[in-house]
Amino acid sequence: MKQHSAKLAWVACLVLPLFGCGQGGSGAKAEAEDTPEQEAFDFRTGLMDSLSWKVGKLRGMAGGDIPIDNAAAVKHARDVAAIAGMLTEGFIPNSIVKGSAALPEIWMNFSDFQQKAGDLQMAATALADAAQANGFEAAKGMVQPVGQACGGCHRPYRKRQEE
Repeated sequence: MKQHSAKLAWVACLVLPLFGCGQGGSGAKAEAEDTPEQEAFDFRTGLMDSLSWKVGKLRGMAGGDIPIDNAAAVKHARDVAAIAGMLTEGFIPNSIVKGSAALPEIWMNFSDFQQKAGDLQMAATALADAAQANGFEAAKGMVQPVGQACGGCHRPYRKRQEE
C-alpha cells in the first residue's frame, strides 16, 4: 500500500500543476505575466540591461579601467546604436507594470521620447564610425555624448531610483 501511495503522490505532483491545482495556485499568476504589457516590459528591461553593459564597457575603456580594444569598442558602439533603434518598441501603451521605472510622460510626448532614442543611436553610430576610422583612443571623447544621450532620456522619462 505504501508503494501505491508513493506512486500516486508522485503522479499528483506532475499532473496537478497542469490543471492549476496544487501549490495553492489557480494558474492566474502565470496568465498575468503573459500579457503584451509584461512582454514589452521584459523586452525593454533586457535592452536596458544590454545598453548598460555595453556603455559600461565603453566608459571603462575611455576611463582607462579596461584596456582599449579597438575592435571591441567599435562592436560595443555599434551594438548600442542597434539597441537604441529597438528601444521604443518596448514602450507600448499601458506597459507600466510592476517593477517598471517608466513614467507616463513617455506616452504623453512619445515623439520626443523617440527623438531621444534616435539621439542615442546617432551618438553611438558616430562613436563607432570614429573609432573604426581613427582608433578608440582618438574617439574616446565621444563616449560622454553617448552617456549624455542615455541621461537625456532617463531624466524626463524614468522614475528616480530610491537610494
